[in-house]
Amino acid sequence: MFRISTLALFAMGVITSMSASAFDAEDHLAWIKANQTAQPQFVEGDVITYDKADLIRPFIPEEQQDDLIFPGMEMAIKDAGDLSPAEAFQTATKKYYGTATLADNGAIGNYQAGMPFDPENYTAGSKDDGWKQVWNWTFRWNNDGLKINDVHWVWVRKGGDHAKHEVMSTSGGKYSEYYTGGGTFERVLAGPYQRVIMSHRADLPESDYRMNNGKGFAKNTNFREYTGFTSPFDIAGTAFLILRYDDVMKADDSWAYIPSLRRVRRISVEVKSDSLLGTDHTLEDFYGFNGRPMEHTWEYVGTANLLAVIRSKHTDTVFYGPNGWAPKDDWALRKVDILRMYPGRANHPYSTKFIYMDRQSTEALYANAFDKAGELWKIWQIQKSWTEDPQYAAQREKFKGDVTNPGTRVLSFQSINVIDKQNNRGTLVPCRGVSYPDTTIKKVKRTHDVNYLTEGR
Repeated sequence: MFRISTLALFAMGVITSMSASAFDAEDHLAWIKANQTAQPQFVEGDVITYDKADLIRPFIPEEQQDDLIFPGMEMAIKDAGDLSPAEAFQTATKKYYGTATLADNGAIGNYQAGMPFDPENYTAGSKDDGWKQVWNWTFRWNNDGLKINDVHWVWVRKGGDHAKHEVMSTSGGKYSEYYTGGGTFERVLAGPYQRVIMSHRADLPESDYRMNNGKGFAKNTNFREYTGFTSPFDIAGTAFLILRYDDVMKADDSWAYIPSLRRVRRISVEVKSDSLLGTDHTLEDFYGFNGRPMEHTWEYVGTANLLAVIRSKHTDTVFYGPNGWAPKDDWALRKVDILRMYPGRANHPYSTKFIYMDRQSTEALYANAFDKAGELWKIWQIQKSWTEDPQYAAQREKFKGDVTNPGTRVLSFQSINVIDKQNNRGTLVPCRGVSYPDTTIKKVKRTHDVNYLTEGR
């Protein structure tokens, strides 16, 4: 398999970490243990300011606190309410309850649709329950996929300001209302994203839970995922395509189109854990985790109650704070399941990673990763919007997105932000124009067929 060189594909960034933190995985586990049973001393409607920050520290992972708690902060507390998935997903969960199996190697079997395993029965420290949770994550309710018309990848260096960066005057200065606070913008990438889910679709019971009855372009396929870049000019046309198979033991087919090479190249699993075009993200980091579960091993850590932006009040994420890394929004207290990943190959850049998943929706809200020396490297803050809220419909209208019918009940992306704690840099990834894709085979092939990958420029 051809592996695109780091120099050719990811030349804009540094992918190796520099040890700067003494915070390790054991420290993180100690924080979890110390705060698992904490009871909130705040109520809905409270606005937590800096002088009251001790009230929220038990409910924000320790390594996240420096970036979310600062003089001038305002954290509005609001109950997110019922965020249970669509009726079709709940129906499938009930229908197939107890039928999914787990092999000795962790592979899932006999799975049709809905949530495969019941987290109420998990045991902290269990490897089997770690596998069950990652399969719940893999097959969480996402309707038919995700379409984002305008994804920004904003490199923000700690300190300074970005008032004079060109993005602040783009389109009549419309972005200035979103990128408030400090931080120096080093580079801003932009482009579309789309994922189409083809199997285990709870909304398609009449076709064996498969798109197009599992035939043709959808045969043996779990999903296809396209990530493109339209600016700046030096990377315009760069695009990535991932094909995830139904067979959980089968490796992804993945390709990249690099305009400077004028070729589509197959990429290896190692590339998916490299820095993506110099950002602090990797292809494997999307959604909190976007890799193949079978390439790693897993452990269920336990539960906690955490504050998170899970039902944003905004159409677009508003960033503020001294480094411009913090979302200014409503924060809800949510029960989360904590999953730990142990990479399955020696050359993976992380030694371990923790993912915090909302119990009700199984969506990731936070994550952190530790370098090969075991020290804290990256943290993720993931903000969500709710398809049933008026501002979600407003966003679709604003960006001419596809129709998302009431009752879809999906926690959709609003932004996913990663901060490199060792190098004092973050990558903000706000998602604008979020909707759901046209899943007719003709339309899907136009975006997700490798033969069209060269047309992104």
